[in-house]
Amino acid sequence: KECLVEGKIVPVELSLGLLRIAMDEAAAEEGSGYGSRIFLVDGFPRNYDNVQGWMEHMPSYTAVLGALVYNCEIEVLEARIMNRAETSGRSDDNLDSARRRFKTFREQTEPVVRALERVEDLQAEENFEGGSQLHIVNIDGTGTIEEVWKATEEAMDSYVKNDVLTANNNLLKSIEEGDIESFGELCDGLEIDPVYEGPNKSSVSNAKVNIENGTKAVVSYDRKIKDNLSVRETREWVHGPKGWKCVLVSREELS
Repeated sequence: KECLVEGKIVPVELSLGLLRIAMDEAAAEEGSGYGSRIFLVDGFPRNYDNVQGWMEHMPSYTAVLGALVYNCEIEVLEARIMNRAETSGRSDDNLDSARRRFKTFREQTEPVVRALERVEDLQAEENFEGGSQLHIVNIDGTGTIEEVWKATEEAMDSYVKNDVLTANNNLLKSIEEGDIESFGELCDGLEIDPVYEGPNKSSVSNAKVNIENGTKAVVSYDRKIKDNLSVRETREWVHGPKGWKCVLVSREELS
């Protein structure tokens, strides 16, 4: 509470400890039938100390997919805070505390955002075909609640799409290499079709992904298997206790 009123940042050991507890509780919820979840962590990292703390304590526990950056004019933020102050009862909902937080953000958080964007650029340069593992999404925060939520939902869906595309790429790789064990781990009840899934190099283009509630996905793409054989391949994926599993595949031969 003292940190909030003074506009200071909560010590990283405390914030990460609370985060771990919340993530563990969510993962242990009754009826939780899903494997690795995607969490949206609000307001983190706020400074380089947060980044260092994360690198020291969290890599073995979770992986970072990216960051959502909300951009909004200071005047709009101040007006929203004063409007919230009428009913919130929060001790830090006043202009003095808000302006101290804005100052802290400019001095400590903005440099971290720029650094994350630079990491994304460097990863993309090093891995030209696969792009960056880290994706920074800038969102206009000046709109209505519905508009900002829609942009947030689209950004989160993009992370899920990258996740299922990675699973799909790994599945195609296992087919090309004749890796039966990996194929079995990524499929549920499917067998290798020797006509379309023999150990041959193939190329993929025109990929499309549709996500349903973050737990189901349909991936379709043109796949050239041999010089005289190309198909439009569609795979249905479901996310369960052991991650993404391909549960159905269909193909339409292309002329």
